[in-house]
Amino acid sequence: MATAFPKLLYDNRLDDATPVASSTAAGYAVASVRDWRPYTWWKPTSLPATITVDCGSSKAADYFAVYGHDLFSRGCTVECRSSTDNFAANDVLVAGKTPTNDKPFVTEFSSVSSRYWRLRITGSAAPVIAIAAIGAALVMPRRLSLGFDPTMRRVQGQTNRSEDGHPLGRVIHFEQWDQELSFGQITWSWIRSTWVPAWQAHLRSEPFLFGWDLTDNPSEVYLVQAGDGYDTPTVLGSYTDLRLRVTGVVP
Repeated sequence: MATAFPKLLYDNRLDDATPVASSTAAGYAVASVRDWRPYTWWKPTSLPATITVDCGSSKAADYFAVYGHDLFSRGCTVECRSSTDNFAANDVLVAGKTPTNDKPFVTEFSSVSSRYWRLRITGSAAPVIAIAAIGAALVMPRRLSLGFDPTMRRVQGQTNRSEDGHPLGRVIHFEQWDQELSFGQITWSWIRSTWVPAWQAHLRSEPFLFGWDLTDNPSEVYLVQAGDGYDTPTVLGSYTDLRLRVTGVVP
């Protein structure tokens, strides 16, 4: 049973200004980490390596996430750091993560506001990173309705059979994860003040990370794309249900 409310992770301090890397290998631009594409990469030439952003003013964050990486295979640790003076005298370790595999991860922490944010990577060999984010999570105000399936799989590939119908195996291209996210009895005020702005700013057009229960099931994080729309049918007058279809690839 989930103990945490679902979270949508798209807010990213690396979008507040052009991120600056301590080093970048040829063909691996640092801008790749904020484009939400799992097939473009950043790679430093040496370690320790950093990605730093000046937000221009103090901005909040309560998580950092990495999707598409080989940090574990390369023996790396990632630190999320903040600063008020571009890491001169003030350099605060906010949170850290030493991955135990190369799957996506989200590390949460108590909200911190700062002008400068940094990811710092240490380890034995330079890794590649497809997506990185430091931001404030969109926390859904209700848990998911009954019927949500966090471990469903749908194989996308080619199934082969003999001329008389016997199975010969299957070529698997990838496994798809798709669900209708349904949340019951949400206030109209939250829909108008929080959901609609988030939809217009990012969710309708760009991929985002979805964690249905980052407390008890932190490994079940999916990079998803929203469907063409969402539904908010009225219930009980001042409340509505929210239904949204999302589709992603099992990492």
